[in-house]
Amino acid sequence: MRSFTVLCSLVVFSIIALSEMAPVRADYQQAVAFYNQAQYEKAIQELQPDLDRNPDWEFGHRLLGLCYLNIKNNALAASSLSRAVQLKSPAFITYFGLGQAYFNMKKYEECIDALNKGQPLAAKEKDPESNQAKLYRLRGSAHYRLNHFNEAADDLTQALRISQSDWSDYAMLGVAYFNLDRTDEAIETLEKAYSMKQGQNTILELLGKSYLKKGIAALSQKQFSSAVKLLQKALSYDPNNGYIHYNLAEAFLFEKKYSDSERALNKAASLMPEKADVYERLGLVYEKQKKWDAALNAYKEAQGIQASDSIKEAIERVTENKKQ
Repeated sequence: MRSFTVLCSLVVFSIIALSEMAPVRADYQQAVAFYNQAQYEKAIQELQPDLDRNPDWEFGHRLLGLCYLNIKNNALAASSLSRAVQLKSPAFITYFGLGQAYFNMKKYEECIDALNKGQPLAAKEKDPESNQAKLYRLRGSAHYRLNHFNEAADDLTQALRISQSDWSDYAMLGVAYFNLDRTDEAIETLEKAYSMKQGQNTILELLGKSYLKKGIAALSQKQFSSAVKLLQKALSYDPNNGYIHYNLAEAFLFEKKYSDSERALNKAASLMPEKADVYERLGLVYEKQKKWDAALNAYKEAQGIQASDSIKEAIERVTENKKQ
């Protein structure tokens, strides 16, 4: 299953309550000022000497880690923020930043663990809904990357309930639903994602596969008219999927619409020229229409790809019919 790019925005820590701090020197505010001006390397230079002298300064490790995160040095960010966590940081941003650093390093289990630890703090800070939405989105993305689709669906659903989200959140949720066989929900969510981001071929392919699932289910229940509609819908999203054409041909065949079945199978054959089943089924459709030469050619094509007793019997049957 192709994955989607996940864009998890970093919360910029720009307002710092003085009560949270245990300043080491009077001009620690200079590091904060540099941070708020996005001059992260200067902030690091201001912080590092004090941290070397005072390794238990939680706020210093927190701010240092966020600086490293903003300059994309995820390893050092994780190291500093982990130290802030060890020092029992009271700030949600510490845990979220640590989760983001781990996510960027593709350490998804560690990301989830950091966010789980920080979750109780998300509701205690200013703008709790925004914090919770960010946590659910990032943790859901990590679960998604680990193929934990139940957990991903739960977190992403929560994120979408709380706040406006990017198309990729809907896309990931749709993929999760697809893998959980929650096909109707997958279709609804993927169609929402596509409405937000036109031209995403991966979403179109998944919508095609979702409707294909529903079409195959209808076929198995002998609801052939419904199967035709569902499979035609699948083709509207993914017209070059040979399996959709093949199953549409099956639905037409059971409805005794042989010319429609023939067209669908010829398209399937052009897309999947190495599939013996397609040619065998095409031979049967020709046979139903008494097109003996075409049926014989199709059966022989199938036999050349993957010989079987059933194809051999079909060839003998058509050859005998030609003589009559």
